[in-house]
Amino acid sequence: MTSPTPTPTPHSSGSGAAPGSAGASPSSSLSPLSTPVSTPPPGPLGPDSQTAMQAALVAEQAAVWAYALVAAHARDQSAMIADARSGHLLRRDATAARLTAAGASAPEPAAAYQVAVDVQDQNSAWQLAQDIESDVAAAWRVVIGSSDDAEVRGFALTGLSEAAVRLAMWKQIAGINPPTIAFPGQP
Repeated sequence: MTSPTPTPTPHSSGSGAAPGSAGASPSSSLSPLSTPVSTPPPGPLGPDSQTAMQAALVAEQAAVWAYALVAAHARDQSAMIADARSGHLLRRDATAARLTAAGASAPEPAAAYQVAVDVQDQNSAWQLAQDIESDVAAAWRVVIGSSDDAEVRGFALTGLSEAAVRLAMWKQIAGINPPTIAFPGQP
């Protein structure tokens, strides 16, 4: 779905506000898909886990960006789009914080991302939303497989689960049966 362009964003932090900070919206109502994400306690990440978590962060950054395209063409689902984007923002910030706490770098978001769907109407927007969630689920699935650490695996499982639920919701809206898949995140 999304591959970053080579140019990172020119502004400084890139990871946005941490949950609960002045940049976050603590008073906004949260749906089950945008549950607050607590930052896991810091701990070392093995090289494979670090690389996988950095890739998952890039997938979350791409999801935040790509939902703007979905929003432009799927206006009837604006509340669902806002909840999905909010969930990705929270997961993005928690992932960046987790990487930083482990002493790893958190990649800056790209200025733009390339998508595989030419979004021209509501149906193509729905397809892009499915691609977003499939890509995010796949990224978190790799994190799960990269570590034996229960905290890292639990953190990644939450990301995978959130993406799988959103994917099923988008498939249901698009009329795809069945809307769920047995193993989210598999190619």
